[in-house]
Amino acid sequence: MEPLKLVASARVEHWVIASAVILLLDYVTGPFIQFPILFIVPVAVATAAHGLIGGVGVAILLPLIRLSFFLRWELPSSWAMEWVDTLVDMVILSGFAVTIDQIVRQQRQIKVLEGMLPICGFCKRIRDQDGEWRRLEAFITERSEASFTHTFCEQCGRIHYPGLVD
Repeated sequence: MEPLKLVASARVEHWVIASAVILLLDYVTGPFIQFPILFIVPVAVATAAHGLIGGVGVAILLPLIRLSFFLRWELPSSWAMEWVDTLVDMVILSGFAVTIDQIVRQQRQIKVLEGMLPICGFCKRIRDQDGEWRRLEAFITERSEASFTHTFCEQCGRIHYPGLVD
């Protein structure tokens, strides 16, 4: 299974547990050993599984929870510095969520036909996996996001509609 499909199949419990473990690890180690870089994991999982709003929500929530730890810890700097650090974390993680959301959307849009396609040299029908011969348009439309409109080229127009095409 592709990594993005695996992440997209994640449920709420997965990113909540990852968040809790990272926050616990960060709390236990105190203010001088920091683990907020690991927040990218639950943000990525939440974004891929639940969309941009879920990812940005996690990206904002986790640094705020971490900021609350300083109520129990001795501040290594000022509250102003801690708020600035928290805001920077939220902006960076939100940007990361936007990037992950764009990648997931692009992955969902891409459908690729691969391998050898048995196609009739005369009628241009394609044999599917069940051995049935299908119209080219139907075969491709079912397996991709492409849709077809029918027209004709100048050569065919001259042959089939000689009075209408110059």
